[in-house]
Amino acid sequence: MKRVLSLIGSMVLGACLAVAGATPAAADPYDCSTWYKSSTTAAGTCTNGTGEFRVYTRCNRLLARDYTVYDPTWRRVGTTSTAICHSGGKPYGAGIQVR
Repeated sequence: MKRVLSLIGSMVLGACLAVAGATPAAADPYDCSTWYKSSTTAAGTCTNGTGEFRVYTRCNRLLARDYTVYDPTWRRVGTTSTAICHSGGKPYGAGIQVR
C-alpha cells in the first residue's frame, strides 16, 4: 500500500511540474490567402498565428513536365511570400505551407 501511495504521489508531483513548466505552444499561421501576382508569380499571406509560412505553386510549362516551386524563405505572419515559376512556367494550384 505504501508503495502504491508513493507511486501516486510521484505521478501527481510530476504532472504538477510538467504543467508549471509548460509554455504556450506556438500557433501555426492561419487566415491565409493566395493570389497570382503576375503571369509567373504566386503570392500569399497569413494574418494570424505565431509560426512561419511560405507560398508554393505548381508551374505549367508548354511541352515540358509541370514542377513545384516554393518561396525559399520562411516568412512571418503579416508579410507576403512569393513563389516564381521560371523557364516560361505559368503558376496554378498555389498553396501555403506552415511551420
